[in-house]
Amino acid sequence: MLAMLVLGAAVALQEGDPPAPPPQEPPRSKALEDLLRRLAEERGAPSVVPPSPREAPVPAAEGSPLPPAERAILRRASDSVQVVLANGLRRDLQYWDASLELGAGDEVRQGSHSCAVLEFPEGARIRVDGVAKWRMKSDVRTSPRLLEFVELGRVAVLHLGEGGIDTVVVLPGGTELAGRGARVVVRDRDQRALEIRNSGPEPVVTRNPYVGAGVITLPAGQRVFLPVRPEPAAQVAHLTHDAVLFDANRGRLVVQAPDEIALTAAADAIELAGRGPVTGVARACGARLVLAPGATIRLTRAPLGWPRPREWEE
Repeated sequence: MLAMLVLGAAVALQEGDPPAPPPQEPPRSKALEDLLRRLAEERGAPSVVPPSPREAPVPAAEGSPLPPAERAILRRASDSVQVVLANGLRRDLQYWDASLELGAGDEVRQGSHSCAVLEFPEGARIRVDGVAKWRMKSDVRTSPRLLEFVELGRVAVLHLGEGGIDTVVVLPGGTELAGRGARVVVRDRDQRALEIRNSGPEPVVTRNPYVGAGVITLPAGQRVFLPVRPEPAAQVAHLTHDAVLFDANRGRLVVQAPDEIALTAAADAIELAGRGPVTGVARACGARLVLAPGATIRLTRAPLGWPRPREWEE
């Protein structure tokens, strides 16, 4: 009896109706496709409408332009973020329009509560929080890649050197930072100094105009504090000659000057004299000295570590 039931069920399956075909997707509305295509063209973006399966593919025309070069993408995390393009146009990023492609010469300006992230095609990225003004100084694929921070009020997190591209960052006060394959945090310290912390894994190098001409190597896990000046003397151009006095115990006095300023070193001071037809700008121990034609100034250094004289010796 059981065998007959199984045989009858098999015969019923063979003689039954075939399974119903799956429901077909309703055809797309041509009006909707036209609307999406028109909106994409108005915004200057490529069309997002997929091709219709009922239309034959259209071959690409000969001599068609190549796709544009890869660019970095700036993403706004919180307001306010303004971008000044290299051609002078300005654009404020909004929460409904929070990303923009950047190239060489484009500048980013941020407010006190803003946050922005710059992402590069090979994976490197930069996050900047708080008041800041910074710009891209080179193309995306240039190595070394150049970035410049004119102002940094809080913190910047730099993921450098992804994809084998070196990165050079110019920080406020004339400090230069370069590296590859490292995560570096740059934090402002009351507009007087910058704290640079390297989380690794690779070391980075930095150079500051006020701590000598050498390069400081910062291994993974280490940090350094570097001074910031509102008008760094490192930016003085056309310095052609110098004069040096004293030693390391007393503190070396180094003065650099252009052709418009004459330097005369005496036993305990350096005299600067404006001799050119125009005003000259000299550099002395991290400070700028502006001398008009015919003006003079004498510079010296107080001894370091000398005790204060007693009252009866004064």
